[in-house]
Amino acid sequence: MKKLFTILYCLSAVISLHSAAQIRVACVGNSVTAGYGLANPQVESWPGQLATMLGTNYSVLNCGVSGTTMLKRGGSPYWNTGAFTTAKNFDPQILIISLGTNDAHPGNWVYKDDFYNDYAAMIDAFRQNGRNPAIYVCFPLACYGDANQINNLQTSLIPIISQISIAKNVTVIDFNTPTQNQRNTLYNDNLHPNVAGAAVLANTAFNVITPAIPTFYHDCNYSGYAVKLGIGDYNLAALQAKGITNNDISAIKIPSGYKATVYSEDNFAGNAYTITGNDDCLVDNGWNDNISSLRVRANGVTGKNGTYTLQNRNSGKYMDVAGGNAADGTNILQWNATNATNQQFTFTDVGDGAYKLINVQTGKAVDVEYGSTNNVGNVLQWTYNNNLNQHFILIASDNNYYKLKAAHSGRIIEVYGGGINAGDDVDQFDDNNQLHGQWRLNAILSKTQSAENQETIIYPNPSTDQITLTNIPPRELIMIFDLSGKCVMNMRAPTTKGTVSINVSKLKPGSYIIKTGHKTGLKLIKQ
Repeated sequence: MKKLFTILYCLSAVISLHSAAQIRVACVGNSVTAGYGLANPQVESWPGQLATMLGTNYSVLNCGVSGTTMLKRGGSPYWNTGAFTTAKNFDPQILIISLGTNDAHPGNWVYKDDFYNDYAAMIDAFRQNGRNPAIYVCFPLACYGDANQINNLQTSLIPIISQISIAKNVTVIDFNTPTQNQRNTLYNDNLHPNVAGAAVLANTAFNVITPAIPTFYHDCNYSGYAVKLGIGDYNLAALQAKGITNNDISAIKIPSGYKATVYSEDNFAGNAYTITGNDDCLVDNGWNDNISSLRVRANGVTGKNGTYTLQNRNSGKYMDVAGGNAADGTNILQWNATNATNQQFTFTDVGDGAYKLINVQTGKAVDVEYGSTNNVGNVLQWTYNNNLNQHFILIASDNNYYKLKAAHSGRIIEVYGGGINAGDDVDQFDDNNQLHGQWRLNAILSKTQSAENQETIIYPNPSTDQITLTNIPPRELIMIFDLSGKCVMNMRAPTTKGTVSINVSKLKPGSYIIKTGHKTGLKLIKQ
């Protein structure tokens, strides 16, 4: 079935065409954005394909102008184009800036010292007069050919954009990584993507500007319009309100931590089918164009009600309500172990392995600020209100570590940037299996529980130089074995119970087993 969507080119004459109900998206860029070299750039450019994916609830304005630079002193500054004025007048709710490829050319990069300030000034230009769009800045796609341009782009320009994203509180869309080493498959020439390459850029942008939650596609192979649906019940009327017509779904993506049950009839009647992963075409199982209602649920680890400290796998530090302050909005960060109750959180399953996390000292809930669905959305505490940005899906990793996936966004709770210092911020980010997005749940023992039952843990793990073991009895013998069973290190713990630090820098990279006393061995990965 054909669907109508809105993709506009950056001409003032078409601005009145968008519906007030649609979310306005402006794509500012150069020839890559404009669709240079494509047979039908209105549809085939990455903004055109993004518009198709976003569907009827969005109006996408393609403001790409070939040859342009962010640099005001560059050969053809975007600042001097009519498209720049039109993009501002469009008053976008979402702004995607994709400039930099031409700036990296040696003839323009002589003005590299201006790039940071010029880029920051463009962001500010879209924030004038009380406007506050969600702004995304793109790492340019990989370029091929001119060695100096490639070097400028990869080693200088992209790091500057990264710095700008932090300073101006905007989100990065990485067009660079997925286009590396793809000259023969995704490009028409050394700079410009073909239709398949533009599709990669569109998918990358789509996945960043929308939540990482279950996605339902109009066509097989994850093409056509795409609608993301969070936890909830969707009868036919609700699906239609989201832009999905009856019997019109052909492919589904279900991220880890979610499941969807689809029904052949309205109001959750008829045949039912539950899916917990991706299915690029529903033809083979008889569900293609055969869905009239559906339910999305969490699909996490159940049975974990209790009170815990949360220890980060990468840093070994603990999730902490700053200063134990009870006020709404108090930041959540990582800190050294204190055994204080502002580092203790009570988990209560609210359904299907999603939990509310209430701090023991303050009585407030862990919360993603303002319900942000973006990467780097801040995590703080707030009075519990049963919203999805206060529910976290518990997903098992390995070695007794877990991920906490924000139910509303599909992004996991992590330590910002993989920081290892006390005071480093806690935020949400895409689930890339990053170690700083994994947490050990250390149960808080009641007074009647024996301290002998406290678990010994290792952090950081993997490690390159030094590890720490917790809850080691006095004078305990600690032995490290390689996988052949050979003891490669041994030592005695101090005369008091507590933590023991071990220098493992001389061990060869690989896997080892650490045994303490008569306890089961713990696995160590030495990097």
